Amino acid sequence: MATMRAWQFTTLNTPFESNLTINTIPKLTAPTQSTSLKTPSILIRIHAASLNPADHKVPLTPLVGRFLTPQPATPGLDYAGIVEAVPDGCPTTLKPGDRVFGRHEWPYQHGALAEYILGQPNGVVKLPDGLSFVQGAALGTAAVSALQPLEMANIKEGGSVLINGGSGGVGSFTVQIAKLLGAAHVTVTCGPANVERVKALGADDVINYREVDVVGVLKANAKDSGRLYDAVIENVGAVDSLYEECHEFVRPGGVFVQVAGTNVFFTAKRLILPGFLGGGKVRYRSYLATNVPEELQRIAEWVNEKKLKVEIDEEFAFEEATKAFAKLRGGRAQGKIVVRAPREGRT
Repeated sequence: MATMRAWQFTTLNTPFESNLTINTIPKLTAPTQSTSLKTPSILIRIHAASLNPADHKVPLTPLVGRFLTPQPATPGLDYAGIVEAVPDGCPTTLKPGDRVFGRHEWPYQHGALAEYILGQPNGVVKLPDGLSFVQGAALGTAAVSALQPLEMANIKEGGSVLINGGSGGVGSFTVQIAKLLGAAHVTVTCGPANVERVKALGADDVINYREVDVVGVLKANAKDSGRLYDAVIENVGAVDSLYEECHEFVRPGGVFVQVAGTNVFFTAKRLILPGFLGGGKVRYRSYLATNVPEELQRIAEWVNEKKLKVEIDEEFAFEEATKAFAKLRGGRAQGKIVVRAPREGRT
C-alpha cells in the first residue's frame, strides 16, 4: 500500500503544537466523490504549506473544535504543489503536472501539513511560472482575507482606509492591496518594530499602538485635521472600543469589516443591532473567507507582475512544524510562516 507522511492530532491540549505528531498513513487518492469535501477533488503533491491562526485556534475552540473535524486530523489550509491526479467529473481545467496553489475554505480532516492533499476545485488555481512554491503557499487565506474585506468595504480609487493590524500575514497584504485598488490614503496600526516596514509596503500613516492610544489619536486627527475614513479593516479582533467609537473617525455610511475574530457575543450584537451598540451610522460587517478562483488568480498575477510583495517571515522544514506553530502563536511574525514539504528539489 502506498503511504505518505502527515502531521496529525488526536488530542486538543494547549499549546496546540503539543498535540502534533508525524505519522505514516495511507496515501490519499483522488475520488470522484469525497465524503469529506462533498465534491470530486484534485490530488496534489504538496511542496510547501503556510500557517494561519485558524489552523490552531479553530481546533481549540470549545465544543466547535472537538466536533468540527474527524480525528486523527491534519491541520493546514494553504498549500502549493503539483497536480498528481484529476478524477473524472471534477469541475476543473487543471491536469496532472500543473503547478498550483490553493486553500481549503474550512479546516477538515486532511489538511496541508502533509505530503499530499485533496484540493477543492474552487480553491485551486495555476501557479504562475515566475512564482515559487513557497510564495504560492503564502498566498491563499492571507491574501484572500486581505482582498475580500476591501472589496466588501467597496474600497476604490480615491478611498481612505484604516487597517487595524497591518504587519502580520493578512495585514501586510491588506496594506498593499488597498493601494492596488486605488486607495488614496491608508492608515495602519502596528508595533514599533514594524513601523518602517509597513510604510515601505505603502502605508501613508502609521500609528504605533504601543506608544499611543489608537482610538484617541484617530478621534484627535478627525477633529483637528478632518481625517475621516471610508472603511475600517479590523485584523486584530480585540479592540471593542475601535468599533464603538468609529463613528467619530469614519464617514457616515462607511463600513467596519471584522476580519479577525472577537467575542462572539459582541459580534452577534453588532450584526443584529449595530445602531444601538456604537459605531453610529457606520455599517458593521463580519467576514469569513470564501474561495473564488478568479480572485486567487488575480492575486497570483499581481505577485507575478511585481505589484504585490509576498513577505515570508520564516521557512521551516517539514519536521519543524511544531516550531512553526509556536512562532505563529507568538504573534510577532513579520509576514507568513511557511513549512516546506519533505522533498528534494523544492523551489
